Amino acid sequence: MDLLQGIQEFIDSENLFTRNQQILLAVSGGVDSVVLTHLLFELGYELQIGHVNYQLRGVASDQDEQFVKQLSEQLAIPFYSKRFDTKAYAKSNGISTQMAARELRYQWFDTLIDIHGIDKIATAHHLNDVLETVLLNITKGTGIAGLHGIKASQGKLVRPLLFAKKDEVLSYALLHNINWREDKSNESSYYQRNLIRQQVIPILKQINPDIEATTQSTVEILSVVEREYHKVLNNLRQDLFLQDRHHLSIPKSKLTTMEPALFADLIRDYGFNLHQAKRILKQSLQHTGAVFNTKSHELNIDREYIIITPKLPVPEVVSIADATSGVIDVGNERWGIRKTSAAKYQIDEDPNCAAIDMDKLKFPMQVRVWEPGDRFIPLGMKNFKKVSDFLIDKKVPRNYKKRVTVVTSEGNIVWLAGHRIDDRYKLTNSTDTVLEIKKL
Repeated sequence: MDLLQGIQEFIDSENLFTRNQQILLAVSGGVDSVVLTHLLFELGYELQIGHVNYQLRGVASDQDEQFVKQLSEQLAIPFYSKRFDTKAYAKSNGISTQMAARELRYQWFDTLIDIHGIDKIATAHHLNDVLETVLLNITKGTGIAGLHGIKASQGKLVRPLLFAKKDEVLSYALLHNINWREDKSNESSYYQRNLIRQQVIPILKQINPDIEATTQSTVEILSVVEREYHKVLNNLRQDLFLQDRHHLSIPKSKLTTMEPALFADLIRDYGFNLHQAKRILKQSLQHTGAVFNTKSHELNIDREYIIITPKLPVPEVVSIADATSGVIDVGNERWGIRKTSAAKYQIDEDPNCAAIDMDKLKFPMQVRVWEPGDRFIPLGMKNFKKVSDFLIDKKVPRNYKKRVTVVTSEGNIVWLAGHRIDDRYKLTNSTDTVLEIKKL
């Protein structure tokens, strides 16, 4: 195959970029990125080169940087380079060296986009990379998203060589006397991807010598399936998800025939996996009160709903010094406070709004999380009731309860926030001034 013709046809068929757009080439100095540079240069595209020196291979890393700089000078292409202490970044962020390199690379590319008016970032991934990625994802475990391998285009990121095999890239370089730098780490079996490249794929090629191309055909089919699958997921989210401020509720009655794998993808964004999804569905049909946790969220199986709540710090005690109108922060919420004449006031029926007789208040007031033993007289009642009993009677889910706050004056509960004011502080015909507190 003529690689020059092939890349142009691929760029056009995938609508990767146009001739008047600025393309930043991510050039390492290896054969793939160098050949991509020559191909796009020959085709007359507007190019710029970005090279990252990860300082992982000592002198060799510096020689790579110098080589790419000379290439840019030879072709008269603008050149940018950046050095990073990749190992230090990986250690301080608790991630792998490869992940650190990726984060540093794309953070810097984003900066170049803003500074130099770059439209697209082009990397030199090819068909062999697709095969390696699919095999690696399958080995580690993946959902449908992991089976599409590498996409030709993702936002500003494009991969113009994704149609070509590695040996075709090498052949083009040899045929056109193109020099490149060899990264000796590619020969090591230390990295997982290299193990697949060196030991797994050669065995698979004994079964199917054209496995790169057939994998790409499968990936194209799976990409279409994935798009349609996500449409199904989005429709299900619209049908199932009930959002209430920070809480997400899913009716249990609509999950009786739900496939666990489908449910897992619905709640994957909250950190839940397939194993948890299976247990959640089983528990939802049999029990109430079970709790499941991820690093970021808590899921509670309530009476009629599965409720997912973000894990947020418990609000600290907040003081309301006086009746001055304004806004206060209570945990991750913002509350508005204003005082107004009772004669002009129209009661807001929203439970997140409290209208209080200000003449009965003593400042400073406090906002805090409710505690065991707290009591108040709910509006419309004559006797004290424990807050814990009130929340139970109102069937407030477990993961809501722990964050319910109370507003107090002289130690007395004035408002069980978001639920009910205390009857002693209600507005009456003799009320002159109203203090309104509202969750915004």
